[in-house]
Amino acid sequence: MAVNTQIVGRVNTALVFRDDNQRAVISVIIVRRRKPSRRRLRFLGTVEFSKSIKGHIKNAILPIIDSILRQLELPKRNFEISAVNLGAASALDIGVKVSGLSADVPVFVAMLSAALQIPIINDFVATGHIASIEGDISAVKGIPAKVEAAKNDGSIKRFIYPDLEKDESLKVLSINQRDRSIDAIMAARESIHASAVSDIGQLTRQVFTEENIVLASLKEGFFRVAKKPNRPDRPIQEAISFLINDNEKRFWDTLQQYFLVGKCGKGKELLRVFADFYIDQQVYPATPGARLFHLVCSLPPAIRQLKMDFPILDTELCFKLSWFARKNEHEDTLRLLDAAHGKNIAQKTEIFSVEEHPETKTADPDCRVFDTVTVQISQQALTQKFGIPIDSARGSYILSSSTVKTYEEFIDTLQAFYLHLKNCLASNPAEFSDVMKARSEAIALLEKAFYDKGGDQAAFARARDGTEGGMRSILDTLTEQYKAEKQGIYIQRVFKDAINSMEWDERVRFIRGAMKRLELFLPKELKDEPPERFVRSYETIVRAYVSSLDKVKQLLRSM
Repeated sequence: MAVNTQIVGRVNTALVFRDDNQRAVISVIIVRRRKPSRRRLRFLGTVEFSKSIKGHIKNAILPIIDSILRQLELPKRNFEISAVNLGAASALDIGVKVSGLSADVPVFVAMLSAALQIPIINDFVATGHIASIEGDISAVKGIPAKVEAAKNDGSIKRFIYPDLEKDESLKVLSINQRDRSIDAIMAARESIHASAVSDIGQLTRQVFTEENIVLASLKEGFFRVAKKPNRPDRPIQEAISFLINDNEKRFWDTLQQYFLVGKCGKGKELLRVFADFYIDQQVYPATPGARLFHLVCSLPPAIRQLKMDFPILDTELCFKLSWFARKNEHEDTLRLLDAAHGKNIAQKTEIFSVEEHPETKTADPDCRVFDTVTVQISQQALTQKFGIPIDSARGSYILSSSTVKTYEEFIDTLQAFYLHLKNCLASNPAEFSDVMKARSEAIALLEKAFYDKGGDQAAFARARDGTEGGMRSILDTLTEQYKAEKQGIYIQRVFKDAINSMEWDERVRFIRGAMKRLELFLPKELKDEPPERFVRSYETIVRAYVSSLDKVKQLLRSM
């Protein structure tokens, strides 16, 4: 079985080699960049491209590549295109000729990969016809044979094909052909993952990974290209948006993931390319020192101590990059040096020992006022705003061991994890937590989380002995506590902002509606109190609302 690798400009395809569409062979489209010349395309190799296909690539696919490069502010590229006739055809002494349009998709992917130097994981087979200058992809014949060839190849895990459910596919396929193709794809799903695409915008998201895009964007120079106007009706624009949007976030997310999983060599290489890019641009990035320092602080201590080979960015590159910093950025350059060399990371400090859906329409005007406000703090809204990102942050935090040896190591791990949680929710560097304060805040969070579980000493004993899940279960408990606190603060703010923006009568109606909605969760002695009592002192209402959310979560867990 072949081992899947990542390589630039190399894409698997399945070429039908008999007219009855009963057999196909896995072949590889290979595209390399050439030096500029008058001849934009050259076709090489033993697999022959027909004259019509050469013309189609030149007149339909190449202009799309040129359009993408132009909007990424990159020069046009020249290409060398070939196809490799692999083992099955060679063993059967069968000559393969590219004469149909089904190789359009792999040719396009290989050309774009070569043009932007974005590596591709060669675990998929692609087929499809690029039917318009905008990048629409239409159906092709021979899908059953191609699926069978992909399924029988031990290295293929994915099959990318045109969307056969679109009415446009009937222009190419008869109803029987389309049904047979769909049946073949469905039958192969236990062996390979099948993905339908209707244009190059969807296609790029299937074949290029975030980490490969960010590395290529730095090396090729399109990392800072301005965001283009959103044109969802144009596949080319969708593809470009995917390649350039959020590259800054991609960089920091990829760097953090590299370090978290112990791929420190890759992390250092990515940092070096990042620094080289901005040095070449003669620009100091947005607070790289603060970002890198907080990233390093948020890593598990075991990774910092055992797997990170400091400096993670050469001192010379730090100085070269700092040369372009403005006066108000000088402090950040010092933080960059500290982060690169792992200095001042560990700060030693004293260690002390059932809700109705908000969108439900109601004739009750009081409840309607309450529902209008609480739509932004419903269980679904809170899950989207806090639950998903915080749970994702916990999921991405990998410990090398579920036990610790000392109390100091225990607290250091909590501090790093606490920083990781806060950094994952920060939308910009100004929101990063103060590392000096992180230790005491982490300890306070621990004390709250284990208040009724024996306190911090019981938590340390669990981490030291590895009982009940050890350190990993402690981080799980801290995550839930952190999530509850963030949600509580947010709910309090939403209630406060809503009430402060209302006139007195509307405030009373809002509280009256809240008391009706939350009747089951209010203390018995307060249910008959007039709503005016809680207009200025609404903490009781907030607690009842939070309690109602907790009850819903408990109910969901038990189902």
